[in-house]
Amino acid sequence: MTEDGKEGFSTMNIGVLKEIKEDERRVALQPIQAQALSRLGHNIYVEIGAGEGAGFSDADYQACGAKVAMKDEVLARARLLLKVKAPLRSEYPDYSPHHILFTYLHFDENIDPQDISELISRGFLGIGYEWVGEGGRHPLLEPMSRLTGYLFAQRALELCSKEKGVFCPRNEDLLPGGRALIIGCGNIGLSAFKYLSDLGVTLTVVVTRGREDFNCKANARFATEGVDYIGATGTKLIVMNNKDPSRTQDTIAAALPEIDIVLNCAVRRSDLPKRRMEYLIDRSMVRSMERGSILCDCTACDHDLVETCTSSASLYHSYFDENVVHYNCDHIPSMVANTATRLLTARTFPYIRYIASLESLQAITEDESLRNGVCCYGGYLTHALSAEKKGLPYRPLSNVIEAMSRPI
Repeated sequence: MTEDGKEGFSTMNIGVLKEIKEDERRVALQPIQAQALSRLGHNIYVEIGAGEGAGFSDADYQACGAKVAMKDEVLARARLLLKVKAPLRSEYPDYSPHHILFTYLHFDENIDPQDISELISRGFLGIGYEWVGEGGRHPLLEPMSRLTGYLFAQRALELCSKEKGVFCPRNEDLLPGGRALIIGCGNIGLSAFKYLSDLGVTLTVVVTRGREDFNCKANARFATEGVDYIGATGTKLIVMNNKDPSRTQDTIAAALPEIDIVLNCAVRRSDLPKRRMEYLIDRSMVRSMERGSILCDCTACDHDLVETCTSSASLYHSYFDENVVHYNCDHIPSMVANTATRLLTARTFPYIRYIASLESLQAITEDESLRNGVCCYGGYLTHALSAEKKGLPYRPLSNVIEAMSRPI
């Protein structure tokens, strides 16, 4: 606090924490970015070994002006804490009311409501990478989503070769190739489509609209103009019938016996709650697939659109259910940790620099993009969608800040 009682951020102590989640090798700040922050007058504390999994040594950080320290010192000295993955239960006690935690939080996904309540009771200001943005665009989620689609497609091909004995690419005419079903055409789905179609895999894609909409999205994504991606690749489309989802399920069910790989790249839409469509692919549909076929939920949502899919913290864990191989890693970008770190931190760094320059917590609310990412503060859940999905109390951020700024 400054002498006049305001929270001065002109010089910020910034901490970079080491990920402890299984197989998580990414780091929240590159050494060159630590150097840029140091030159702006900020103090950077990096937990010992934080960058090693991504190819950045402690010496690299020290050479760039950061102090490498034990975790306890980082937590004690830093105001702004940087991570990649949502905190695990063992990390909950690490955070205090004076901390600003900037990381993926995913309060709206697999986390138990009781865990959310316990975590936010620590009182810190939590900003979720996944919700930073405006106008429906989430720039800190986007690069990891795109990478996720490519990596799941790559991993699915490997598993199909190993477990089913089918080589799916069709690099030349003598190869019979394989067949894949992709559900969704957002960032994850378009990456999977691009990866597999470039290799000549025969594709079927489940979309919410039709051919024109898919081609429009693909052209925008891949910086092309007027390309008919559906026609050029011979892709079949299944258009989701929201009014009668059972019809879509029947169409998918008819296709599954001849499909080698299924990649679910979609999340449940608000207009298709569980009561209207419990699963897009249920257990009986999985049972109809050939033995050794591959089924992946690239969104890592447990038993959501696919009944038999459960997320895994391991990069390499797969399991058989109904004789079908399931692979549902919940942080697959860590498989290429250096690439993923560079892509992610290129997007997060401008926000880190901005937060460090602010004069007070109140100033965070002045940037709409950043304000949208605030998920908790002062022991309150401030993200409306997460509160609704988890059945937890919600309080608007502006109300929390106003209440906490009143003199006692």
